[in-house]
Amino acid sequence: MQKIYNLWTTSIEVLDDFITDQSVIQQLQKESFIDTTISGQNTFGLTDAQMQLYKAVSMVVMNYCINNNIDFSNLKINDLQKGCLYKYDESTVTNHLYEPHHDIAEGGYITAIYYVDSDYSEDKWVGGELTLYKHLTFADYPDNAINILPKKNRLIIFPGFTIHRVKPYFGENPRTSLVFGWSVIDGPNNKPLIV
Repeated sequence: MQKIYNLWTTSIEVLDDFITDQSVIQQLQKESFIDTTISGQNTFGLTDAQMQLYKAVSMVVMNYCINNNIDFSNLKINDLQKGCLYKYDESTVTNHLYEPHHDIAEGGYITAIYYVDSDYSEDKWVGGELTLYKHLTFADYPDNAINILPKKNRLIIFPGFTIHRVKPYFGENPRTSLVFGWSVIDGPNNKPLIV
């Protein structure tokens, strides 16, 4: 099932039950368990399951670009991150994912997040939502944010410049994800303004 949200001029797409092959899902779950969130896995040498996911995500991102007048041919995959969040406690307070940020600093013009696993179910809230913001002001609250639940086998696509954060996660089992980032190949080469 596909859901499309518009937050101001930002298009956010959410696709549930993204992968249909259960063996791929199981392999991704085995591979996704890591001790901490790490920055950037090399986008070369992907496992078979990761490659199948990457190909499926790329096709959906291509359609996302067409629907949003973005030149997909001027984008390249530049980042793949494995995310693994454990139950929130005082040791995780400083995790940068809990703070509002964007992906432009990592070259992410388009971001796609695939939830591999979490303890979330329809009858069990565990937190760990992805929050995307229109503005970082309270004046527009609650209309300035969308909270997306960390459902297994869910894909989310949004522009990398969108400010986002992860809400504290309280599940007993880790909330694992794969995050893909596409950068612009030949964007403008403007020098920063110095005043």
